[in-house]
Amino acid sequence: MKHQRLLGFLWLALLLGAAVFCILWGRVPTKGTQAYLGAEPTMYVVAIEITADATPRLTALPIPTPAPTPVPTETPDPAPFTFFWYSDTQYYAYKRPEIFRAMTSWSVEHAKEYNALAVLHTGDIVDNHTYERHWRNAKSALQTLEGKMPLYCVAGNHDVGADTVDYTMYKEAGFCSITDRKQLYRDGVCWIQPIPQKRLLLVGIGWQKESTYLDWVKQRLSEYPDYTAVLLVHSFLEDNGTLTDNGKLVEESILREASNVRLVLCGHKDGSVRWQNVYDDNTRVVNALMYNFQDDKKNGLGYLRILTFDPSVRTISVITYSPYLDDYNYYSNETLDTFTLCNAF
Repeated sequence: MKHQRLLGFLWLALLLGAAVFCILWGRVPTKGTQAYLGAEPTMYVVAIEITADATPRLTALPIPTPAPTPVPTETPDPAPFTFFWYSDTQYYAYKRPEIFRAMTSWSVEHAKEYNALAVLHTGDIVDNHTYERHWRNAKSALQTLEGKMPLYCVAGNHDVGADTVDYTMYKEAGFCSITDRKQLYRDGVCWIQPIPQKRLLLVGIGWQKESTYLDWVKQRLSEYPDYTAVLLVHSFLEDNGTLTDNGKLVEESILREASNVRLVLCGHKDGSVRWQNVYDDNTRVVNALMYNFQDDKKNGLGYLRILTFDPSVRTISVITYSPYLDDYNYYSNETLDTFTLCNAF
């Protein structure tokens, strides 16, 4: 019996030695190369089994390939974030580009402080779309944003002509930061910009006389059902808070049908007004905001709006500030300029 056990241990030693030699020999590199001999090397686990007659057997088992670590599903960032919103800067592009530059410089300087994602512009960037000087003045201000903050803008009637609707100069200016042509309708008449980390969809609708864009906008909105959609539209509200003709079209064709739209930003008319409506069996609130102070050539200069979204409480806080005048609130009644929208997204 002792001889059988001794023989078994000798067999085990010889087989283990042979296994080690084979593994090492198979991994010896050829001279002058780093290639393994024979086929691609395979790693093994050696299993030892002692049979009834004390004869050991070796079994080589391939090591299982580890499964790749699954990529976690992206969740929205809960931190508050901000957009700086301009509208109707045409007077600044016409005669006072230094005011425009004060707005863009302030935006870049304070972007980190507010966690600002972009600048939004709801149209009438210039006063007369046929004057190159107006475009140059606008560019002298907006180029401050280049490489620092994206600009998402739509064309107003002054940018393309209320009746001619000529987008030539607007497109050549290339102010809008949308770079994916799949996200553009007719080279920028309308566009979408998803912001995945915030589950937010920006939708731009420029000035036009035809309504052929409606189906395109509705289709794109339907592709992002779990995103909150914000519409940038030049004309939506009258100065008394009622809907413009274009506003009625957008409200009837888009707001009533697209269940992810929660906010509309617009300019065009003078002053500052708010509008609200409820859809989907009183479960979806849509707010619309309009402001435009640039016609007040003394006290209305350089105002922008700071829109801060707080996902934790679903509010949008609005602050109105002029970097040029270093002044908060255009109106003496500050509630017209500084307020919070609740259940806003």
